[in-house]
Amino acid sequence: MFQEILLIPAAGALAFTGLKLRKQRQYRQLQMRQRDFIARYGAALRLSEPAPDALPDFSRRIAVMPEPLPETAFTLLREAALRHRRTERSYFPTHKQGGTIAYEDLHQTAPEIVAFYQSDDLRRLCSAIIGEAVVPTPINDQSSCSLLFYDRPRDHIGWHYDYNFYNGRHFTVLLPLVNRHLHANRLSSAQLVIQQDGREVAIPTPPNTLIAFEGARVYHQVTRLEEDELRVILSMTFCTHPQSSLLKDAIRRCKDIAYFGIRALWS
Repeated sequence: MFQEILLIPAAGALAFTGLKLRKQRQYRQLQMRQRDFIARYGAALRLSEPAPDALPDFSRRIAVMPEPLPETAFTLLREAALRHRRTERSYFPTHKQGGTIAYEDLHQTAPEIVAFYQSDDLRRLCSAIIGEAVVPTPINDQSSCSLLFYDRPRDHIGWHYDYNFYNGRHFTVLLPLVNRHLHANRLSSAQLVIQQDGREVAIPTPPNTLIAFEGARVYHQVTRLEEDELRVILSMTFCTHPQSSLLKDAIRRCKDIAYFGIRALWS
């Protein structure tokens, strides 16, 4: 009996290791596919390089850049996002409600978005805005590049900081793809709000606006969506050093379970 009890954790550890190894093989395959995506869509998603004096100021750890993408490139991303709207819904009473499509799934449903996130153009632009060289966060981080769907009344996220799971600095970059009332010519009710100098400041989020901020230092929320509204945000993360400690990596996986399900445990 005692030996049988000991076999239970051993079997669990073996199963976890098997799933982890299978996931690592999958990520290597996805990285190979990323190169194909960039070759296929890279030219259509080119950003025009702004002059240094046209870059927004990042001294307050947040910057907003209107219309970073040409209309044709922006339309390509928006249509890719709306092609597949089967999201993973998450609900935390009083804090969060909304839908998400994870980075891993975007390789299948929206390769154009993956190509944009991995593009040298976007990396250079974000580095220029932030004032430090940044790179995309690792492929096994489900939040590296994801779509956030606010498509039901009361979808929102409460006040929070973005936890930094990496050894260097960590930044969130948002690109609103859809933000509208479905039957009126106006933006949705949901607003990105930050706390700055002891007051709440609403950050403009019309479609085709790039918002870059250091989420671990900028306290922020998204207010509630109302009836007949839709808000779809491309959320991307960049960092100065993509290495992580074992503890931080374990915390990241536990956090991702709440958003992307149990599969995040062996990501």
